[in-house]
Amino acid sequence: MTLLKNRKTAILITAIVAILATLLGVRGSLNRLARDVEAMFVSGVYLEDEKFTQPGIYAHLENRAASALALATALESYPELKAETENLLTARRGLMNANTIKDRYAANESLQQAFTALEEKAGKLSLSGRDKETLEMHASDFSGARTAIMDSRYNAAAASYLDGVSILARILRPFVFVKPPQAFA
Repeated sequence: MTLLKNRKTAILITAIVAILATLLGVRGSLNRLARDVEAMFVSGVYLEDEKFTQPGIYAHLENRAASALALATALESYPELKAETENLLTARRGLMNANTIKDRYAANESLQQAFTALEEKAGKLSLSGRDKETLEMHASDFSGARTAIMDSRYNAAAASYLDGVSILARILRPFVFVKPPQAFA
């Protein structure tokens, strides 16, 4: 008890508690901020200058997955396209099973390659009129979703998540082990 009655010890303990509380507070705030930015992947990014919320990349990935499924289903009856439709369905499953933003990016790239391979090979075949229209429609939807993903401001939000924080938080960030939000890249 005499140790706690010593003024120097009391000041040291108070300083340690204040530093720890500051570090924990900064860590909690920055983690919350990173989670809020990553939530924009699903919910969308609010565009202040345009006064609306841009749809999240996740919604566009769902549209791409739906287009891939519909096209593979429509063209799977062609024996010449069997391997390509199976590859597309496998890539789609990979996208649907991806858990992190980075995994979804990699799965989306695989889906793009599989879709392009099927589209190119199907374009060389003599498809029925209905199947040709189906190919064009789903290729357009798939491409439109890709364009929307490329136009998304999510990655800019992820890169600039520290823009509104204090200098103290910027300085302490490396010491409190905060992971920045994942970019879709």
